Amino acid sequence: MMTQHPDSASRYVSVRDEPKEAIEALTPQPIGLGLEEAMIDYEGKMTPYHQTAEIALGLMERGMIPGQDVMVTPRIPSATKETVFHQLMALMSVIESNYQMSSSGEGGAIREVVVPMVESAAELVDVRQRIQDVIELGHKEFGISRDPNAVQVIPLVEEVPELLGAGLILREYISAARKAGFEVGSLRMMLGRSDSAMVYGMVPSVLAVKVAISDCFAMGREEGVEIFPVFGGGVLPFRGHVSLDNFERLVPDYAGIRTVTLQSGLRYDCGREASRQVAIKARDMLAGVPPLFYGDAQRNELTAMIGIFTGYYQDSFAQLLPAAVALSDLIPRQRDRLARKSAVGYARAAADPQKLSALVADSNIAQRIEAIPPTGATNLPRAISFTGALYSIGLPPEFIGTGRGLAEIYSQRGDEGISRLLQLYPGMRTDMAKAGRFANYETASMHLNEALKAQIFTDMEEVSRHLGVEIGPATSEDRRYHVLLETVQPMLRQFVKSGMGGEEDADTTDRDLVTEWLCRLGRLRGSLG
Repeated sequence: MMTQHPDSASRYVSVRDEPKEAIEALTPQPIGLGLEEAMIDYEGKMTPYHQTAEIALGLMERGMIPGQDVMVTPRIPSATKETVFHQLMALMSVIESNYQMSSSGEGGAIREVVVPMVESAAELVDVRQRIQDVIELGHKEFGISRDPNAVQVIPLVEEVPELLGAGLILREYISAARKAGFEVGSLRMMLGRSDSAMVYGMVPSVLAVKVAISDCFAMGREEGVEIFPVFGGGVLPFRGHVSLDNFERLVPDYAGIRTVTLQSGLRYDCGREASRQVAIKARDMLAGVPPLFYGDAQRNELTAMIGIFTGYYQDSFAQLLPAAVALSDLIPRQRDRLARKSAVGYARAAADPQKLSALVADSNIAQRIEAIPPTGATNLPRAISFTGALYSIGLPPEFIGTGRGLAEIYSQRGDEGISRLLQLYPGMRTDMAKAGRFANYETASMHLNEALKAQIFTDMEEVSRHLGVEIGPATSEDRRYHVLLETVQPMLRQFVKSGMGGEEDADTTDRDLVTEWLCRLGRLRGSLG
């Protein structure tokens, strides 16, 4: 699945260029990338109403029938985070596109929409009802089929507590949808690695996605519903580590995923050939892999580990947030997204310790999570800019809280505890080794208070100790990266210190120079954020 995430350091893609981009990505190899699905993004983005139809009809002109040969799948806005009106407009674009395709005589249809930031089954049933309402309007105006099941929903679960409760959310949705008269014969669900990592930390995000895969397959077997998980991740380990060199480790680590996202960083920064090879590997490797399964004891073990790592991550995150927000505002915007600070934009929610603690079986760890003070933040950056910002000061966010979490597990269970964690998360050493190549404690320290310096130093030391990960450049290209990293820090510090993160406040020449340096760093590591 190609997406429209703004995580490429190499290319800005306007909404006017996105239809051509999607059609080229879905065109078979060797002319195109040979991908099977395009996600059109209306969430938090200035996507034109007509883009859905433009892509669908453009594919048909090339002989590719949406819904048969390839899939076109819009991500509609959240009705709770944006507005019901914005969501309805996106749904109208789907129904109009289906009408235009049917009018062409070639068939074809958009069969699913992604519903983001799902927290409850009720949200999904509400979307099904709105789909039915829009279909009824289409029938009245254009005579289209009145089948309320013509367009299904793909729930996107993006936070750690919701991932741990994903099986229950889907069970309640299936029950409520059927009571309302809707069919649910099979169900795709998307698991988000980006926002869950930004808010709770990388290790909690990874483990929570694994629990969600296990729980949802178990629920599906009990309810007689086939489950097809979609893994939503980017190139850098913090956001999923979907890359050519890691793909053969990714599939068994998240056994059961049936679709994987190829975001802009992979397609543009890692390159067309890498993207083509990932597409080939995905077709060969994803289908039929037996899914993860955890019994009660293993699940309790996983939630305890999630609690341990979350506590350390949150301790640093709260202190780091002011600098992270300022630095994030310097990361270039590579798509036409709604601004986080705008009247129609929105920021992600902060962690909810109370919600997470209720899902952790170990009472001592649950009490520790409950004691985490809420950040009270209402202006969290987007996950891509947050990740890019911290990488750009030499602090890959993969390290935050991870070293201290490892140290606690070692103090409790010794080498056996570390080995057990690596059995549950086999890719951890590889993920941290990749992040370690771009870590630079000296440059990061320029942006941290004394308490944070001590915490990050401990994190890097303990990761190196327990996982055998080298911190710093591993290749000549990495060394060039670190030279550029050190060069850009004085100007970054000046921008943050003077509060010139916003475009309206900064000197254009200086900002353009910083932007170019940040993009060069992103290209060298394979993704902007």
